[in-house]
Amino acid sequence: MKRALISVYHKEKIDGIAAVLHSAGWEIVSTGGTAAFLRERNIPVTEVSGITNFPEILDGRVKTLHPLIFGPILARKTAGHLKQLEEFHAGKIDLVIINFYPFEAALENGAGDTDVMLENIDIGGPALVRAAAKNFKDTLVLIDEKDYAPVIAAVEGGVEIAPELRKRLAQKAFAYTSFYDSLVAGYLAAGQEDHPDFVTLAGRRTRSLRYGENPHQSAFLAIRDRRSPFWDINQLHGKELSFNNILDMAMMYELLNDFQGKKHFASVVKHQNPCGAAVAPDQAAAFQAAFAGDPRSAFGGIVGFNHRLEIETAAAMADIFFEVILAPDFSDEALKLLRKKKNLRLIRMPAGYVERSDFKTIPGGFVHQSRDIRPFAVEAFELKAGHPLGRKEKADVEFGWKIIKYVKSNGIIIVRNLQLLGVGAGQASRIDSVELAIGKSQTPVTGAVLLSDAFFPFPDSIELAARHKIAVVVETGGSIRDTDVILTAQKLNVSLVFTGIRHFRH
Repeated sequence: MKRALISVYHKEKIDGIAAVLHSAGWEIVSTGGTAAFLRERNIPVTEVSGITNFPEILDGRVKTLHPLIFGPILARKTAGHLKQLEEFHAGKIDLVIINFYPFEAALENGAGDTDVMLENIDIGGPALVRAAAKNFKDTLVLIDEKDYAPVIAAVEGGVEIAPELRKRLAQKAFAYTSFYDSLVAGYLAAGQEDHPDFVTLAGRRTRSLRYGENPHQSAFLAIRDRRSPFWDINQLHGKELSFNNILDMAMMYELLNDFQGKKHFASVVKHQNPCGAAVAPDQAAAFQAAFAGDPRSAFGGIVGFNHRLEIETAAAMADIFFEVILAPDFSDEALKLLRKKKNLRLIRMPAGYVERSDFKTIPGGFVHQSRDIRPFAVEAFELKAGHPLGRKEKADVEFGWKIIKYVKSNGIIIVRNLQLLGVGAGQASRIDSVELAIGKSQTPVTGAVLLSDAFFPFPDSIELAARHKIAVVVETGGSIRDTDVILTAQKLNVSLVFTGIRHFRH
């Protein structure tokens, strides 16, 4: 007789596979809650304690941790191993079906009570899964209800599970335990001042993507936190998302988060750079101003809004080619109009989720940093030269300082009247980025505010800004040539503001 050990927290669909096993003559071994669930459905069960002759102890903390359970799981189907099992009156366990205590759900519900979190750490489950996965050639392991179907088909058909499937399920089992443990380790590491010695990147694959950065590259999306809006992307229309779409959407989402409020904000992102952005009293005006900032670059980009997309704005976009439109919601009329474009991706994504970690891969590993989400106040910035800023200039500085951190370094932007006029991104020389930002501006930049993501190492950028009658220059300060830069700004009557905050984005 074959035997299956079933011990699950989430019991959806477990009675289906258990009934098939029972009908095929398998003995089912189980623990308290799962055993009661199956008995209620008229499926006979042997309690684990009936095999071990040892009760569950410590309020259920110890149930399955016993040699008469782990031995039958780890035993190979060799004469020697089977003989040893026989000596201890222990039958081989051929299948293990396990899922874990809901630590992930506890995290999502606040993780405020340490004792509650500790009780949601599963010990026996991961141990059983690892034992079965190690012995996958002789012990099948299932941790996901999506994998029940091929096993049910094999049992009903009286055929053996293919070695390839056994190996794939074992890999999935080890990945599952690793993911689970990474959540626990991350929880325990929260608040520690020093970085841990061992770090894991965990996630669940939530969808396959059309391709990677290029069509010959495969890609998928993985999420570690169910609270993320990318866990279950609410796509209302359009073709499948690609790797590049996801990256641009992620940057757009964070940018929109920075502009939550009553005023309407719209932005256009292209290849991981903002190329248009504006704040206006109404949504259609915000879009028109954002698009006007760089209509050529906007072609094929993605556009985002901080309020529900309305029909007037949708009509203004109807004749423009965008890849994605992202908003917290869409009016019925806007959806009806935009769905006329077969491939246009429409994404409903409410704001509010804040990511605090940033990982970038390198060959053989990754680097980690905290996210660039430091709050700032324009009043704390230091005026180094020129006239004190007026109310509108301060508003432009605040608007621009929120945007500049999303521009690839060396990053320069020019703003005026809460509109992004020009962007200079990704240049190796900062003066080149200044020239590019001025050149990209669709109108003269007289009276505008120029913002830099880092300090100016030379006065040449101030001189160039002054020639184009830019009124205010905002930079971090901190160069060994700050004095030369300040004196140049004073001489050319440019208001120079130091922020003390750098916003590199590589």
